[in-house]
Amino acid sequence: MATTIAELIDELDTQGIAFQVPPDTDDRVLVGVATQNYFDDEGNFGIAVQVCLAEEGRIAYFVQAPFFVEQLYFNEAGEYRPIFQTQLLEIANLVNNKVKFSSFSVDSEGEVLFVYALPLEEDNQKLGAKTVARVCEAIADAADEFYRLVKENVEDDLDDIEELLAKFD
Repeated sequence: MATTIAELIDELDTQGIAFQVPPDTDDRVLVGVATQNYFDDEGNFGIAVQVCLAEEGRIAYFVQAPFFVEQLYFNEAGEYRPIFQTQLLEIANLVNNKVKFSSFSVDSEGEVLFVYALPLEEDNQKLGAKTVARVCEAIADAADEFYRLVKENVEDDLDDIEELLAKFD
């Protein structure tokens, strides 16, 4: 039997993991996770990760979207430094390769999205609170790394993306 949203809510509650259930939904919860470097459009150091159950609870999707990058377009002097979609894509791929499990992507409007699918393949396999916490923390770490790389690109005003990518090593 796969995981149900009610079981997930009970598990998160039992383990003391803070979450919210979005109104008008019956297949997801929101888990807030602190970040070290990344901040959102309201200045909060953290991300909200949606944990969605699909295919009758046999797949858990962890979605953090959209990733707020507008604040990255200005350097410390307040000067605007555009980041091109190709640069965002290269940085997203770089972070994806480093953390191995992630899937940052950049849509046609330049919004950065993060999706991770976790199959629950065994009949008795359940999505536990500790697994949710570990995946959400890994997403927060990836968000911090993505933020750092994009911020360096703006601060250094690098014309050559290869120079930025070399800093990652």
